[in-house]
Amino acid sequence: GQLQGGTLRALYPAGVRPGADELAFLLSIADHAGTAQHAAQLIERAGARAGEQERARLARELHDSVAQALYGISLGAKTARATLEKDTERTRASLDYTIRLAEGGVSEMKALLFSLRPDALEEGGLVAALAQHAHALEARHGLSVHARLDHEPLLTPDAQAAAYRVAQEALHNIVKHARARNVWLEVAQDGPAVTVTIRDDGRGFDTAAAGRGTLGQRSMRERAAGAGGTLEVRSSAGEGTAVTLCLPAARPSLAKSARVEA
Repeated sequence: GQLQGGTLRALYPAGVRPGADELAFLLSIADHAGTAQHAAQLIERAGARAGEQERARLARELHDSVAQALYGISLGAKTARATLEKDTERTRASLDYTIRLAEGGVSEMKALLFSLRPDALEEGGLVAALAQHAHALEARHGLSVHARLDHEPLLTPDAQAAAYRVAQEALHNIVKHARARNVWLEVAQDGPAVTVTIRDDGRGFDTAAAGRGTLGQRSMRERAAGAGGTLEVRSSAGEGTAVTLCLPAARPSLAKSARVEA
């Protein structure tokens, strides 16, 4: 029987030929195998497409971020020039704003470019990736990030990627919706469990009214479940939000060995 892209071969002793029932059975196996292989190919293509869409989204964010930063830098520099001889305090404030914006733009650009590279997690590890984001949040958005990222956890490549994407989405939600001043970011491993916690002191929301949440929350839950983990979102109006991702730790032989770079 012919497979999708392959051949099923059945070996018999010399002089022995399969009967009609055996041929029907072999054809049935070939059909099922062909269907399974075709499904696997579709899943692989869908995964590649999802990766392309993720990179396209990050590229748009990068473009918007750089455009906003450049506009703000230009405005701050013009203000400093206009007030240089008239109001030195305002000139100093404008220059401080411009410098802070430039530093934040560079940090955010590094974080986004890190996300666009498919091998970034493999080279730097989860802790390095989240540290980049923490720095960008502080410099670009004026948030105080209290990070506890002491040790690289033992995670499989899939779990590591899920942890990074969930944290990225949670931090994006804080910037976009929370109106927070402080963010607490922690990665911890306790025996067979790895926990990633992202908490803020923003305005929060009513989780009962929101049900299972927005598209962003559903995406985070799906990523967590796909890596064999769970996601908990706790919040209430005026009390901030806490996102807790729990993932199973990998055996040392299966974990991604990362080189943490400064």
